[in-house]
Amino acid sequence: MPESWALYVVSVAVSFVSVALKGFQHKNVIGNHVRSVFFTSYLMAAFDVAAVYIIVRGSWAIALTSGTGAAFGMVFAMKLHDRLYGDKK
Repeated sequence: MPESWALYVVSVAVSFVSVALKGFQHKNVIGNHVRSVFFTSYLMAAFDVAAVYIIVRGSWAIALTSGTGAAFGMVFAMKLHDRLYGDKK
């Protein structure tokens, strides 16, 4: 089954958001931001399902694009959370 380049682009985007949500959630839990924890959980679930769908449709090459999205997503989440809730340093 030939793969489309669009699948790889979507892989980067979905992985970025999925991992960014996990990083944001981690900082929510540490900061005891209960409302944010509640709503972020639903978003995480939706993007986890999307990520599984992409993995099933793709090949091992998805690991590269997914990893790229994940790396940028985690850094983005850390910076965004600090900006929204203040840096604890």
